[in-house]
Amino acid sequence: MFSMAHFAKYTAAAAGHLSKHYERAKDEKGEYIKFGNKDIDTDRTPENYNLAPDREGGQQAFIKQRLSEVKLQKRDDVKTLCDWVVTLPKGDYTPERERAFFVETYRFLSEKYGEKNVVSAFVHKDEEQPHMHFAFIPVVPDRKWNEKHPDRQREKVSAKECVTKADLEQFHTEYQQRLDSCFGRDVFPVQNGETIKGAANVAEIKAARAKAAFDEQAAFYRGAA
Repeated sequence: MFSMAHFAKYTAAAAGHLSKHYERAKDEKGEYIKFGNKDIDTDRTPENYNLAPDREGGQQAFIKQRLSEVKLQKRDDVKTLCDWVVTLPKGDYTPERERAFFVETYRFLSEKYGEKNVVSAFVHKDEEQPHMHFAFIPVVPDRKWNEKHPDRQREKVSAKECVTKADLEQFHTEYQQRLDSCFGRDVFPVQNGETIKGAANVAEIKAARAKAAFDEQAAFYRGAA
């Protein structure tokens, strides 16, 4: 089975709830909150781990601090958080090989978006197939400002400029090349538009449904926040 990578972007209203999902927050009784996902095996939740640097004060404090350092439009519909969900391919991988896959994926994405913008990169091992949520703030240079103020460079939040349509179209090819260069050709095959057409098996359909359910849940959080 191929590795799958899905991209989504969210408003500030969703960030708090999504952060809890990433880190598997606990309720007042000390039990893991399932967030409506019946496939979560809480006995395995302690196996989850975060590849991003520990952020002082937690994810929400980091988001607030980073947003204060860049230009941010004061609109409720501004997308301040982006998320790549990358799933480990089905295969006979050792624990060391599996971790190496996620570590290299983290490096690849960090280089693209800047580690200073990474909120978290939690690997979830408590669901059917291990996957990573690479959450980041979409920060780019404020080109118009910088052209007028070369001595006072600044950055801004723009998901549209940070991850363009062209970026999305090229992503899987670039990602596959990176994995192949590190591990050998097709050791970790990546799913793209062509492979989706010929590989729509039951497991992949379930993964797509899970992604859709996650997006629906995030949409609910936007309204609840």
